[in-house]
Amino acid sequence: MRGMLVVKGRVFYRGRLEDLCLGIEEGRIIAVKKVLRGDDLRDYGDALVLPGAVDLHVHLREPGLTHKDDFPNGTRSAALGGTTTVVDMPNTVPPVTTREALEAKIDRVRGRAHVDFGLYAAPTSAAAVARLAGASAFKVYMAETTGGLQLADDVLGEVLQATADPGPIVAVHAEDPAGFGKGIARDLRGHHAARPAEAEVAALRRLATLRGPGKLHIAHVTTKAALDAVPTGATTEATPHHLFLDFERPLGAFGKVNPPLRPRGDREALWDAFLEGRIDALASDHAPHTREEKEDGAFHEAPSGVPGVGTGLPLLLRRVKAGELPLALAVRTISTRPAEILGLSKGDIRIGWDGDLVVVDPRRYRKLTAESLRYKCGWTPFEGMEGCFPEAVFVRGEAVVEDGEPAAEGVGRMITAAKS
Repeated sequence: MRGMLVVKGRVFYRGRLEDLCLGIEEGRIIAVKKVLRGDDLRDYGDALVLPGAVDLHVHLREPGLTHKDDFPNGTRSAALGGTTTVVDMPNTVPPVTTREALEAKIDRVRGRAHVDFGLYAAPTSAAAVARLAGASAFKVYMAETTGGLQLADDVLGEVLQATADPGPIVAVHAEDPAGFGKGIARDLRGHHAARPAEAEVAALRRLATLRGPGKLHIAHVTTKAALDAVPTGATTEATPHHLFLDFERPLGAFGKVNPPLRPRGDREALWDAFLEGRIDALASDHAPHTREEKEDGAFHEAPSGVPGVGTGLPLLLRRVKAGELPLALAVRTISTRPAEILGLSKGDIRIGWDGDLVVVDPRRYRKLTAESLRYKCGWTPFEGMEGCFPEAVFVRGEAVVEDGEPAAEGVGRMITAAKS
C-alpha cells in the first residue's frame, strides 16, 4: 500500500503563506504541520504551494470535433498550467442533450483525462433536466454560438424552473439576440458592435424574470455594466481574454470570441471590478479552433473561440509577482471559489480536501508561446505575454507534472454535482 506523501514548501494556508508540510494519503490531505515524516518527501524549498486551479468552463471538443482538441491533449495543457479540475461544455457533435449522449461521453473519456473533470449537459426541455441526472453541471444558451443550442424564452424558463438547489449549477450564456446588429462584422471592433455589451445586459435582466430555484451561474461576463445586471444570488465568472485583451489588439480572427472582446476602457473597468472582488471565478472558456479555420475565408466566416486552459493561473501569478494582484484574490478566484460553486472538496488546502496542489516559484516566469502550451490547435491569443508556470502539479496526491513536464497520464476522475 502506498504510504504518505509529504509536500514541503511555502504553503498558502488559511489565507497566508507559511513554511509547512502537507501530508497526503489516499488522495486527500490528512495533515498540515511544520514538520512531517512520510514515505515520500518532496521538499520544494521556498517555492509556493497553492491549491490546484478549478476551471469551470472549457470546450475540449470531444466527441466530434477532435481535430481542434480532445481530452488527453486539453487536460495535459491544463495540468501544465496548474489546473487540476476542468468542467467540459456540452456543445459537441453530438451535443450532450440526452441521457444516451451523456453516458456515451462518460464512457469515451474515462481513463483518458490527466486531471479531474466534470461534464456539462444541455437540457432542451424541462423533462430533460431529470433525464440528465449524473451531469456535473447544466449549460443553457440564450443566444446562438458554437453548437446551435439556443433556447427560446418559454423553453428556457421551463428548464430553469425544473432545476433544483441542491443540484448541479446552471451556467448561462447570456446574450440577447434581439440586440445584435444586422451588418457583417469585418474585424474585432465590428464583432463587438454586432454583439454589443447592451445585448449582454438585456439578457441578464430578462434572466432575472425567468430564473428558477437552481443555482444560477453567469458565464463570461465582459463589462462592469453586465456585472451590475447579474440576477441577485447568481455567481459569475470572467475569462482571461476579457480581462487581458481588447479589440484594439491586432489579433484579427484569432481574437474572435462570443461574447466579443470589448473596448480597452471596458476591459480596464472589468479588471478593476475583478480586483474589487466582484467576480467570483476566473474561467478560461477554452474554445480552440485550428489555425486554418481562423485564417481561411473572411473574418465574419471564422469560428468564435480562443484556447486558454493552460494560461489562466500563469497569467494571474505574473500579475501577483508584479504587485498588481493580491495572491489571496488570485487563489480565491481561480481555485477556492470555483470549487465552492461546484460543491467540491477541492480548491483549498485543508484537512480532508483533495490533495490537488500546484508548486510554483513566481520569481521564475517566461513568455507564453503556442509551442510551450502544447495546444492541439497550435496557437494562443496570449503569445508573447508573460506567465509563471508550475514546477510541479499534483492531482489527489499524484504528480502529473514534475520539473515543468508531464509526469503521469490518465489519472483524472469525473466529479459529480453537489447533493447538499
